[in-house]
Amino acid sequence: MLRPEKLWCGRAGLVVLGVMLFVSCQSAVKPIDTTPTSTQAGAYILCEGLWRQDNSTLSRYDASTATVSNDFFSRVNVGLRIGDTANDMVLQGDTLFIAVSTSRSIEIIRASTGVWLGRIRLVGMSQEPRHITLANDSTGFVSNLNDDSITEFDTRTFRIRTPRIPVGPAPEGIASSGRYVFVANSGFGDFRAAEAKAGTISVIEQATGREIRTLGGLPNAGNLLVNVAKTRLYAAYKNLPSKPDSLGGIVEYDAASLQELRRWRVKSPFALNFSATGDTLFYLSGSGVELLTLRRADAKPISAIRIIEPNALWYGLGVHPRSSELWICNARDYSVNGEVVVMNLTGEIVRRFDVGINPNTIVFF
Repeated sequence: MLRPEKLWCGRAGLVVLGVMLFVSCQSAVKPIDTTPTSTQAGAYILCEGLWRQDNSTLSRYDASTATVSNDFFSRVNVGLRIGDTANDMVLQGDTLFIAVSTSRSIEIIRASTGVWLGRIRLVGMSQEPRHITLANDSTGFVSNLNDDSITEFDTRTFRIRTPRIPVGPAPEGIASSGRYVFVANSGFGDFRAAEAKAGTISVIEQATGREIRTLGGLPNAGNLLVNVAKTRLYAAYKNLPSKPDSLGGIVEYDAASLQELRRWRVKSPFALNFSATGDTLFYLSGSGVELLTLRRADAKPISAIRIIEPNALWYGLGVHPRSSELWICNARDYSVNGEVVVMNLTGEIVRRFDVGINPNTIVFF
């Protein structure tokens, strides 16, 4: 999902069509785990850095001391770097999986210690990992932005199972219900909007790897999110940059029948997150944080926190699973170190701290 304000830079615009790079940014030597296991909960903040600068970093927030350690990965794993460019991060148990596009890899880290466990190298020269979903305790999928495909991998052995499952143009968001894998085919906004399947969701039958259906009416489709019960799918789309007067939206589907249930018109939504209870959907829009109270049949978009600070560029969002605090990634001007601003639901700032360049994803552990 390309954000209109930065079509060719930042998180989605870090890919230039026709340029296919093989970048090996790190040593493949696995370090010895000598770091003591943490007993305190905290958060990891993934900072994508700048395209082709090989400066993606990982910050770690320690809840017990309310302190942050920037470039935590390289501090723990001396001589190693995350790579270029880190797009997404998911947690399974005590293991973090990080999608790194230009390096064409999935980096695997022990969450409790930060120690590097290994790497999955994508096989195709144009397979640049964008977003990751975990289907069960042994299976993950990653979308490949330039290759119009997804890849299935084993989360236990760190090996690729199915190198390439074709989908639509410029796949970005990806989510799993256990039965289906859903893939948002963004089409690079206007750039590939006229191609078949642009602005759709590919529905892949997980057991067979076959595309059984596409869900349409989602121009510049981006984020996807499945609820904990695996019964509902939520999709965010932004519409096309060539149509500045058109709104994007959020669509709710039945994850089993694939029927559209509700649709809301929203200006350029992204960074979908559920509340701790799962009955409220938070997301970022052009004006700040908005929410939908999903349990209400007549749910309407509500502004929760508006951007009031000049030059703030909210780039990512996390909702704390216990406190329901909103953790907002502020990229500032996309070229300097960003920050995380933690707010309660009334908009009061609880804390804030600097992180690396272009923070985009927050995982709590």
